[in-house]
Amino acid sequence: MPSPIQIFLDRHNLDGFLFVGDSICDADMYYLTHFLAGDKFALLAQEKTTLLVSSMEMGRAGKESIADECLSTTQYQIMEKLKRCENSEEAYCRVLVEFLQGHGIRRLGVPFRFPAGFYQHLTMDFEVSILESPASRWRGIKRQDELDAIGCTQRACERAMRQAILLIGSSKPRGELLYRDGEPLTSEKVRGAIEVSLLEDGCEALDTIVAGGLAGADPHARGTGPIAANAPIVIDIFPRSKSSRYFADMTRTVLKGEATPEIKEIYEAVRLAQDEGLKAIRAGIFGKEVHSRVSQVFLDQGYPEREGRGFTHSTGHGVGLDVHEKPLLSEIGEALQVNHVVTVEPGLYYPDIGGVRLEDLVVVKENGSENLTHFERKLVL
Repeated sequence: MPSPIQIFLDRHNLDGFLFVGDSICDADMYYLTHFLAGDKFALLAQEKTTLLVSSMEMGRAGKESIADECLSTTQYQIMEKLKRCENSEEAYCRVLVEFLQGHGIRRLGVPFRFPAGFYQHLTMDFEVSILESPASRWRGIKRQDELDAIGCTQRACERAMRQAILLIGSSKPRGELLYRDGEPLTSEKVRGAIEVSLLEDGCEALDTIVAGGLAGADPHARGTGPIAANAPIVIDIFPRSKSSRYFADMTRTVLKGEATPEIKEIYEAVRLAQDEGLKAIRAGIFGKEVHSRVSQVFLDQGYPEREGRGFTHSTGHGVGLDVHEKPLLSEIGEALQVNHVVTVEPGLYYPDIGGVRLEDLVVVKENGSENLTHFERKLVL
């Protein structure tokens, strides 16, 4: 039985698929190697996987990676090439050419994000096709160890959310703002509490959202300054474990003070839409169908989708080594498969009111889903 990579190469008439970059930024490279490096290296995927690293990384790559073979650029006389070439990039390209020729490459595949300069150089010696990385699709279906890692990060995410809720809950409305210990409570203060909690759990926070009042009308606004009283506060936490490298993702919307009937109705519509999305998740259903059902709930509740107002984004996305990865719950969402991990995060946004979003993280199962999020939904604190 051919391996997945061999099936991919045969389908596209390729001799190999090449990545060049670092595995901190490129999750596919980390997924295929389990080698975490901030410096550039090359990964050639064939029936066997080969790493090409600098001499400085050779020892560590041999010990830590799951690659079948680890080679050093010194084996291709990188220092001599550096002396002869105009710059280091040209020297590295010459190393790549020798490396690829030594592995029988004539027809080469590279991902869309492949460095343009290297691509241009390699086309002089190889037939190069730009394709979607096969690992991006393989990563969507999680192994049990990956599910465990995501679940562990989600528990840390929930503990951080608890700290945010406790901090906001202990504040007092005074006029248009929330106060705590005699000072206005700020987005930065709440975000700091979240980040400290995550650090204590071995996680890192990336652009955590604490957007209160009108700022919440922009789904990706981080939030700054004093937090408004009597207005929804969108808290979106998507941490990554420093050890496993796996993300989690969760959003809650809360309010301290008095909620207007309009805000209560918006929150209830979002809750109903999320319930419908969660109920729809199962293996075989298309992501676009889940999104359609969620959108229909908003229409039924009197909240039509309009550009810049209402439900302005997709229902959800995959989560793993990237916080946004395949599959999508959107107008173009493909069929869900067992052990896909996806968010369900409908929201409503209005420039004159703010925003409300609720987000849970679930594992797709044969006849439903397993919700990894064990955190209550409550608007008024």
